[in-house]
Amino acid sequence: MDMRKLRHDPRLVALIEATDQKTLAIWAKDCVSKYMHLISDKHPLEKRPQEALDVLQKWIDGDIKMWDARKYTFPTLDAARELELTDKVACQIARACSHALATCHVKTHSEGPAMYVVSALYILYNDNKDVLSIMDNEREWQIKHLEELISKIL
Repeated sequence: MDMRKLRHDPRLVALIEATDQKTLAIWAKDCVSKYMHLISDKHPLEKRPQEALDVLQKWIDGDIKMWDARKYTFPTLDAARELELTDKVACQIARACSHALATCHVKTHSEGPAMYVVSALYILYNDNKDVLSIMDNEREWQIKHLEELISKIL
């Protein structure tokens, strides 16, 4: 993977621009949900990132207004800063959760979970000779999954 494309993969940017906010929120939540064990396994008492995803689901379902949901991003960022001191991978996943939730405010925040997940994989598998392939595979999954979600609404 070209590390310069880690954040702004042009294929992903184009899909995000063309997709509605709720679909992007679902996608952002899906991107990070499959890696939540990277926090819960080592930090079972840290609940703020999962709470952010739970609040995002409430927003997706129409059970909470954006302004009420958005305020949960800040405790999640606090969790990320605390985790960064001892666990960079968990920190990246917590940041992904915060950005996923922030998608309810601005849809372009949905790129954050995809980027932070790939970054977490880079840190997690840095000593693995296949780290770039692992990152590429995740990015391909992210793009394919977003395309699948888009196709369901068309």
